[in-house]
Amino acid sequence: MVTTYGQISEDVNPEEDIAREAANPIDEPFVSIDWVIGKLKEGRFKFKEFYDNCNESEDFYLNRFDFSIPETGTMLRLGTAQSVVNSLVAHVTPQFIDISVPAPGARGQARAENMEKFLTGANHMLEQFTPTRREIAKHMALYGIAFEKTEFAANRWEEFPEPPEGDEGLAEYKERLKEIIDRRNINFPMQSSAINPKMMVWDTNNGPSPRWVIHFYEVEAEWVNAHFPNWNGKLSGTVEFVEVWTYSQVAYMADEKWALEPKRHGYETLPFTIYHPNTGLFTEGAKPEELYRGILHGNFDMMRAESRLASQYLDIVAQSAWQTKDFTGPPGITEQVMEMYEETPGAKNFVPQNVSINPSRVIEPPASINIAQQMMSQSIEANTAPAVVRGERPQGAASGYHTAVLAGIAALNFGPYVEAAQRGLQNRNSIILNIVENVIKDKVTVFGKTETGPLDAIIRPNDIRGHYVNMVQLTPTSPEEQERKLNLWNQLWLSGFTDHDTALRKAGVSNAFEVKSKILAEQFLKSEQVQMALQQAAAERVPLLQQIVEAAGGGQTTQEQASDIAQSIYNQQPNAGQFSTTNQPARTLASEAQRVQTNTRPVIPGSLQEQDLVAREISSPARTGNRRVPTSDLPPGMR
Repeated sequence: MVTTYGQISEDVNPEEDIAREAANPIDEPFVSIDWVIGKLKEGRFKFKEFYDNCNESEDFYLNRFDFSIPETGTMLRLGTAQSVVNSLVAHVTPQFIDISVPAPGARGQARAENMEKFLTGANHMLEQFTPTRREIAKHMALYGIAFEKTEFAANRWEEFPEPPEGDEGLAEYKERLKEIIDRRNINFPMQSSAINPKMMVWDTNNGPSPRWVIHFYEVEAEWVNAHFPNWNGKLSGTVEFVEVWTYSQVAYMADEKWALEPKRHGYETLPFTIYHPNTGLFTEGAKPEELYRGILHGNFDMMRAESRLASQYLDIVAQSAWQTKDFTGPPGITEQVMEMYEETPGAKNFVPQNVSINPSRVIEPPASINIAQQMMSQSIEANTAPAVVRGERPQGAASGYHTAVLAGIAALNFGPYVEAAQRGLQNRNSIILNIVENVIKDKVTVFGKTETGPLDAIIRPNDIRGHYVNMVQLTPTSPEEQERKLNLWNQLWLSGFTDHDTALRKAGVSNAFEVKSKILAEQFLKSEQVQMALQQAAAERVPLLQQIVEAAGGGQTTQEQASDIAQSIYNQQPNAGQFSTTNQPARTLASEAQRVQTNTRPVIPGSLQEQDLVAREISSPARTGNRRVPTSDLPPGMR
């Protein structure tokens, strides 16, 4: 069964656990300094042209690229590259992601849905601490590959103190333990970071799963000395800091000396996620600059030409807008007239008869510039992102529907990047579960939000047991499209053309099992006999109900919460189980809850906060009189 807090105790497979224990971790020899230095030197030579391509993409995105123009000409850099990249990023990073976990066994649906909730909350909390999804999408667009490191954040995860040997100090120890647990429940013990590929060398001989990666960057020597006291290096200035990661080990090097010698990291995997859209030449023996190509690559010359044509057009228009005048006449006198001539509105000028003034010839931009510019723009759009995807309404589109259709077709260009993001997030989810099971080895609490509202979940290592398989779906749709999809699948279900679970999932409801369970619970509570019992209990014990609600003082009472309280009261009546036949005032639980709640701070219905509040208040003798609540009904840790 699934407890209130999401603890899973079902579908335990001993054979699965035995197989896990039998699988030995990767046992490879520790790397050496010479090996790291050699891989760095080899990699920098191997990736040089790839790094150059990355720099060129950055120049176009930041509008600092150059093109040839006359010295007197205007250099107008169009923001096409930035518009394309930003459109791709927005398309690849919708607000919500749909995570599904296949059920590990016939009775594992609840376990799978709890894992889905946990992963959804984990992704939300990672983005809250260190937002990386947009940066990763931008790296994919610019460089054709992106790296993300997900690791255990030990600084957010306090260690438990050693218990006292005797009774002395036991109370303080328990209080300290409770404080640490409370902070653990709030602080998510993981962090992620997007790594610029220009600061990486990696194994390219194993496809999308490199056996090792090396991350290098500049740091202050004082920082290395402060964090790695065993390092024997410089006292000041900057040094190159190198992180070396393999499947089983990690090492840090600064200024070609060990800051931290190689050690086992315990992740049982490489804690790096690679986002590779496969937009380059993905063949055996391909060079890095051929393997990894961003969406701008191959369009650099066309974007230069596009900006050059726009600059020419601007110069021609400027000549017509700021029309000059030609002065002709005898030398000396003509120069004096030119110096004294004023073009301000209302100005009066003395011009001798022997001096003539004629406006300069108006130059019209030739049609060839417009044609050439249109050709360049169309070529760029065909290779990157059409204008309709970037928010421009296409000419001839008569309706929003037509525009949406065109945008859908145009967005196919972003398909490889969406698929890469989905694969990458699936791998990141696997790393998250791996860290919980193999590194943290304790329960982890997450909070988050979905399209349907807030969520919270708890997962324990025993809930995972090597089950890392998950699927991620990114479907960037407008609210109108989402509503249309919801109506469509509702009609298909009502017509009998699909089952309820499929309809719910296709309509965007990821936790179908939980939703169906709530629906059944609501139907049960709405049954005639249950309603009669609840009404009678509420009517006869309204003062006690009011006392309990007011004692809670921390949250607004929902109908579900009030129903639970009233049902608990009713179960303790002497005549419990017998329906009253007397004519009592007909009061529903909704009206009673509405009557007793006053100016209280709302809490999220169904959240851990609400569950904790209700359980504590109901079980407290000081607030419920001598009434006892069976501790077996309370969540773990509250008994």
